[in-house]
This record gives sequence, C-alpha cells and structure tokens, in this order.
Amino acid sequence: MSQPGWYPDPYGTGSLRWWDGRAWTDRLNPEPDRPPRARTSEQGHRRPSEPYPGHGRQPSWGGPPAVQGVAATVHGRRLHADEQGVAYGEAALAWPHVEWVAYWAAQIPAGFGQTPGTRWIFQAGRHPFHGGPRVEVVIEAGGTIEPETVWGRLIQLCQACAEPRLVGELAGRVRAGESVDVAQGLTVHPGGVRGDRVSLSWSSISGAVVDGGRVWIRQAASASPVLYVPQQNPNAVLIPALLASLKG
Repeated sequence: MSQPGWYPDPYGTGSLRWWDGRAWTDRLNPEPDRPPRARTSEQGHRRPSEPYPGHGRQPSWGGPPAVQGVAATVHGRRLHADEQGVAYGEAALAWPHVEWVAYWAAQIPAGFGQTPGTRWIFQAGRHPFHGGPRVEVVIEAGGTIEPETVWGRLIQLCQACAEPRLVGELAGRVRAGESVDVAQGLTVHPGGVRGDRVSLSWSSISGAVVDGGRVWIRQAASASPVLYVPQQNPNAVLIPALLASLKG
C-alpha cells in the first residue's frame, strides 16, 4: 500500500486511522468516546449488471491512498475496483451509478462446527434496495488475501468516488425542502431529523458517530446519543457527513 500515516478511517468512524505500512492499527485521530466495534450482520443478494467502462484494466496501485485499486480473488471470484467502479464476479457498477452503499464488520459466533471470527462486508447498489442491481463482497479470513486490507481499500474507493456525490445529492434535496428517508429508519428534513419516535431540530443535534455497528446521532444537550440507525442499512454510513453538511 502507501507509506505509514494518518488516512480516512475505512471503518466509518469519521476520524483518521493510522496505517503502519502493512495494516490498519487501533490508533484514531481524534479518539472517539468509545472504540467502534461493528457487530451486526445482514445477508444480501447479488444481481448481475453491465460492466463499467475500464472494467478489467490494471488498477491504480500507485495512486493516493483514497483511490488505490483492488485486484483479488475472493471465494473463487474475481474482485476488481478502481476509481471508475467496482466489479465482483458477474456484478459490476460504476461509481457514478451507485445510489446506496453499506459496509460493516460482522462477528462470526462459534457453534455448529464454526470457529469464531470476523466477516468483512461491502455493498454498493442501485434502488430499489431489495431487487435492484448490487455488488456485494463478503470477505473472511483465510486464503492468500488479507481480508481487512482488501475491505479497507474498497471503502476508501467508495469514500473518494461515490460518497461525496451521494451526500451532496441528499443534502441538496433537503435544502430544496424535501423530507428524505436515509438508511431505512431516519428521515432528514429541512427542520432536522426524526426516527423511532424521536424528533430533533438542527439546533439540538451535535453530530453523529459510527460505533458498535450503529450510527448514533448525538443531542447537543446530552452526553449520550438519543437516536441510532444500524450501520448495515443502505447509506447509514453517510449520515455523519450528511448531518455535518446540513448543519454547516
């Protein structure tokens, strides 16, 4: 990868995470109140789609950290991602066509002959969430790849090539007076946010953070978060940046 340094956290905390030249460490800057530990999982499905322009070409390994390419074989299928799009097996999407994203690390419990571990999941797709085309990559330990590194690079590409546009589009709709459903559980509207019988005005919101597999929305007058959305919900990882954009 690149030289050691602070880079945008691929786990979605909103902080910078230290890359030691070989792997992501536990060091964050700034440090969150609690260390994030994503522990939820959700199974999706795949739908084939048309390859994007440039699909199959050599990835940009020498590029800056936020846009490094991925070329690997995961569970017997070819994974390729660069600044143009992502493809896995027969499914492919160009970043400009992506309408929702989700990524999280799920803990695999022991039992039924299964050893405990971690499953790294990355999804990107188009609406509708259930039935629309998507690329879903599920990576587990074993084989010749480093699952956390591959997953982190997918997230970096997504953060650089898709998320700014998605946040901008959602923020633009809210500023135009719309009420927008984000992450299947949170409505963002010109006056603030509401979800799960909780309504907050913009002046009462201090921000949002990804922690424990959930995206927590914090209230300015309280040290504890008052509203959350599961991290694996579509576009839940956009909420911190979206709220910051609308409050800024």
